[in-house]
Amino acid sequence: MSEEQKAAQAHRQRLIRVFVSSTFRDMQEEREELVKHVFPQLRKLCEERGVTFVDVDLRWGVTNEQVAEGQVLPICLAEIENCRPFFIGLLGERYGWVPQHIPQELIKQHKWLEEHLEKSVTELEIIYGVLDNLEMANRACFYFRDPKYIESVPDDRKADFTAESAEGAEKLQELKERIRQSGLAVRENYPDPKTLGEWVLKDLTVAINQVYPPGPPPEPLDRDAAEHEAFAESRARVYIPRQKYFDLLDKHVQGDDPPLVVLGESGVGKSALLANWALRHRASHPDDFLLMHFIGASSYSADWAAMLRRIMGEFNRRFEMGQEIPDDPDELRMAFANSLHMASARGRVILILDGLNQLEDRDQAPDLVWLPAQIPPNVRLILSTLPGRALENLEKRGWPMFSVDRLGMDERRELIDEYLGQYRKALGRDAGGRERAERIASTEQSANPLYLRALLEELRVFGVHEQLDERIDYYLEARTIPDLYERILERYEEDYEGKRRGLVREAMALLWASRRGLLESELLEMLGGGGDPLPRAQWSPLHLAADQSLVTRCGLIGFFHDYLREAVQHKYLPTEEDQHKAHIQLADQHVQDSV
Repeated sequence: MSEEQKAAQAHRQRLIRVFVSSTFRDMQEEREELVKHVFPQLRKLCEERGVTFVDVDLRWGVTNEQVAEGQVLPICLAEIENCRPFFIGLLGERYGWVPQHIPQELIKQHKWLEEHLEKSVTELEIIYGVLDNLEMANRACFYFRDPKYIESVPDDRKADFTAESAEGAEKLQELKERIRQSGLAVRENYPDPKTLGEWVLKDLTVAINQVYPPGPPPEPLDRDAAEHEAFAESRARVYIPRQKYFDLLDKHVQGDDPPLVVLGESGVGKSALLANWALRHRASHPDDFLLMHFIGASSYSADWAAMLRRIMGEFNRRFEMGQEIPDDPDELRMAFANSLHMASARGRVILILDGLNQLEDRDQAPDLVWLPAQIPPNVRLILSTLPGRALENLEKRGWPMFSVDRLGMDERRELIDEYLGQYRKALGRDAGGRERAERIASTEQSANPLYLRALLEELRVFGVHEQLDERIDYYLEARTIPDLYERILERYEEDYEGKRRGLVREAMALLWASRRGLLESELLEMLGGGGDPLPRAQWSPLHLAADQSLVTRCGLIGFFHDYLREAVQHKYLPTEEDQHKAHIQLADQHVQDSV
């Protein structure tokens, strides 16, 4: 996904992530002021408008191991991408730490680094975040501290506030001048951290007002629509088109047959197929009314009543029907049937309901008592589900079905090349590389796209090429997707815990125990110690690594699919007592937060 697409998706999800860039030792008071006084005010302002505010500060908690292993810069660059276009740069008189070694893999991924090998991490952040992306700079602000501030610093700390060397001082002045000449928003000579806080609060309030103007929070209908659109777009990445299924869906929406049911094992790509087909159809038929509802894509998408209210609300908005939407479950079911007929009388509707098996088990929702037996012909309904109560009901109705097959050998080869290619990687260009690709593609479990993607992601981040064959064998020993994810969790423990032992277990257990997910700030509070949240520098590497398996819905972090949930339960919460403790920890934290 491009930087512009990420920024657009964050806007639709009503999410603001602000990256804070500065040197470390001389900016501790400034960061304290921002974190403890300014950002809480901005977070409250955003909450009043239905927006999630996240500040990303990676200077706290950086371990010596992360520095030695060259992890700091890759983490910073990845987080900058996630925060675009919001960026705060703080500069005093120090130039900052210059890494002695930048991993070659990172240089291959970011060619621009070749021209900046002798520059500090702070300057590299500024170059990547803003100076080389000026079109994204409309939300970037820079603040230069008054050089006279050094006069107020105790003598035993003055060394932390002065230039590291004459060369560092010269590089810093050149950087400041480039920022001044760029036309970016710059405030100079703030006299103390408190004044800086006032300036940042004022500037970010203006930016927030521009993006999310004052007024009531967005209608739930708009927020839900944004969540489902973002989900669909996330499924459009590295997708291998399967024309025969596109043709079946095209034929269905052009005809008047009963609703069409899409089947296939979990992870085989039903959601990806429907999302890609829907986006393609909408682009070629802009006048069609196409409504996608991916059960599990947003916080309340698995609630059958909330789903029906959303669909009816969209019908009312599109066709100006003015139908009342009742709260009583029985009345709601009757009203939904009427709504389908009313919409059908006003135009052609394409309605996609993906993942019926994920509906919450309330009011017999998995038995589809809410879904009328007769669907008007002008409503082209497409459903997907796994085996279970929903499928049993659909089979009784006799509606037409087709199954999405597992990937064929050619499709597996193509996915291997395409997935690794987006990172400019390959299993090897020689005969050995082709043999590795064939070995992966020929295994039964790699026919499942989710398994194959997860495996390729692990190989992508594995840095010891000489041990690649051994690593491939290790992962291919996992015969099921949950087994594979248990091995991935073990790798997370090795790579991302450092001195914070138990981080992966605790974080995953808390996410497992949460019903709809957790705010990132909540999770960091519970993972912290001594009254302080977990430093983001210790959380970000794990969060970024698990990006493909975690999802943020309405600001809440949760599992993207049940395979990871199953793996977490089996590995970390195998007994009822373990599960009970996780629920109690979560409940205790919520009680503390409410006091």
